[in-house]
Amino acid sequence: MSTLAERLNAWFADAATRDPVGRMREPSTAEVAQAISESPEHDVTISRSYLAALRSGAQTNPTVSVLSALVHYFKPRAASLPISMAALTGEEEDDAGWAQALADRQVRSIAMRAGELTPEARSQLLTIMDALDASRRETGQP
Repeated sequence: MSTLAERLNAWFADAATRDPVGRMREPSTAEVAQAISESPEHDVTISRSYLAALRSGAQTNPTVSVLSALVHYFKPRAASLPISMAALTGEEEDDAGWAQALADRQVRSIAMRAGELTPEARSQLLTIMDALDASRRETGQP
């Protein structure tokens, strides 16, 4: 799974445009911070240094309003990457894993039946599954 900084930097790279000389140029951290801060569509103000800290991974827990402002900035640009809160927070990657796992009929059946159990029974089921996982790891099974 990629980090917030990696996903954000990918958005910057994906938003690159040709400069007057014809070279691809991504928006600078300062340009994005200024555009977000000046946008009348929200009340988020973000500094260049804070955005740089998000891009470097030094800051890893921005507020929902900051994430929303970033999505709002990058959304209208022609992009090949998904631009959404879920994509930025990594939830979309998690969703892809769930979708792949739930494609199996037996997995869906187990999940549906587990949903009907009491919280205590679900806890017992998770304990059994943890024991099965430990046993698999000890024997070197995938």
